[in-house]
Amino acid sequence: MGSRTLPAVVAGAAALGLASSQPHVIARIATGSHPCESVAAAGSLWVANDGGGTVARVNPRTNRVTARVRAGQGACAIAAGRHAVWVANYHTGRLLRIDTRTRKVRRVAVGGSPFDVLVARGRVWTTGFENGTLVEVDARTVRIVRRIKIGGAPTGLLRAAGSIWVGLGRGATSVLRVDPVSGTSRHVDVGLPAPSHFVATGSGIWVADDGDGLALLDPKGDRVLKVVHVGRTIAQPGVSADGTIWAPDKEIDTIFRLNPATGKVIDSFGGGNGAFQVSRAFGSMWVTSYAGRKVWRYTTR
Repeated sequence: MGSRTLPAVVAGAAALGLASSQPHVIARIATGSHPCESVAAAGSLWVANDGGGTVARVNPRTNRVTARVRAGQGACAIAAGRHAVWVANYHTGRLLRIDTRTRKVRRVAVGGSPFDVLVARGRVWTTGFENGTLVEVDARTVRIVRRIKIGGAPTGLLRAAGSIWVGLGRGATSVLRVDPVSGTSRHVDVGLPAPSHFVATGSGIWVADDGDGLALLDPKGDRVLKVVHVGRTIAQPGVSADGTIWAPDKEIDTIFRLNPATGKVIDSFGGGNGAFQVSRAFGSMWVTSYAGRKVWRYTTR
């Protein structure tokens, strides 16, 4: 991606009504080996450390780790629910429920190398990358309700427009749209290899593939509105308070800020080693450095 001059970047951002000042790092917090994903819950940021096998609780007021919960190596995807965070461990094939008050852990074997986890309306959903399943778990009882055979190598998850959207890996060029009631699904072709990670915006649903491609989907018509190419290897994007998409490039340790309507790059700036997942919480943007040990906190003001 070619560099843009500062006047062009500022003018482009101003024309969009987006923030013209570039974000800057206000903290780098060591959470553990290979921090994978983070989520806000119960007044803290919770970070799943894949290599370290822990979930770290970070106090956003002090930017310090205040507790660690053992989750086993392979703890990566994390989502927030009622009084709990849920962690998918792809090594053990288990889904973990961590009570945010007591830090007590409950586990359920879901199998299939769970790739992602989603909490929605009293249910927890996780994808089985190795066995082609979408597993539904009761959030209260921590018991499996359904195993839906969807095939392929299911990856990322999103709940939007009354459906559960499922990414697909291993060279697939479509995503799945699943009815959470009936369990029926249909393929939506996006024309990108291994479309895996989603981010919902006012313009539609953006899905990032396993490289430099992002496609904008219209959830009303199941059609692709736009395809753009950014950087080299985009991981898990997030949306800032100003509406811009933050797309982390884990190969070149860079964050790209994109216009959510057009996908055009507003600006870019350095990220951590292996910049991987972006989450918004406590007035900041947080980016995990999967190839390192830290979470980077950015201010957007």
